[in-house]
Amino acid sequence: MNCVCPLEQKEKGSLLHKIAKVIRGVTVPPVMVASLLIVLWFGTNVFSSVWEFAWMLLLLAVVPVLAYIAQKLLSGFREGGQKAQRKLAFVFSFLGYGAAVVVCALCDAVPNQLYIAVVYLVSVVILTAINCLTPWHASGHACSLMGPLVLASLFVGWYAIPISLVVYVASFWASIYMKRHTVREFLLGSLSSTLSAVLCYFFIHPIF
Repeated sequence: MNCVCPLEQKEKGSLLHKIAKVIRGVTVPPVMVASLLIVLWFGTNVFSSVWEFAWMLLLLAVVPVLAYIAQKLLSGFREGGQKAQRKLAFVFSFLGYGAAVVVCALCDAVPNQLYIAVVYLVSVVILTAINCLTPWHASGHACSLMGPLVLASLFVGWYAIPISLVVYVASFWASIYMKRHTVREFLLGSLSSTLSAVLCYFFIHPIF
């Protein structure tokens, strides 16, 4: 028998819950990376051609989404629910981000493009290390949110910071309100991509 607390039912039907759900929906990884790349395309000189923009969008935004399609096709993951979905998301993200780094290297891409690709790849490595090697759990959602916000602020300039803060706080509130993550999980996920951006800066030397 499916017993649902009346208070929980009321919460799920509330306006705040609906707002939190929308915020979570528009801050998912594919939307955030696509938004970042569009902002960089129109607001900076990171991309010099449509081709560069297109393959970066494909590898950073589209390839990770294939995890959700793969879960429905692979019988071993189909019954695994959200846990299996997360595992596949990590695998496809690693493949997409790794491929982006390889393409940047093969095409002799400018440092700024290489920096973006490497930051994404290293973010996944740090996130995986935290989740596998420590007793803590880091939020993949927070990691994929913070990365684009940090990169947008670096490349676009100071006026992207207030917008980034609003988006971050809204997503933080929505995640905690819907009980999708704890405060620590969200902050650790945010730290993963922030730390990646800092570390990669010293090796690649992008020009902001």
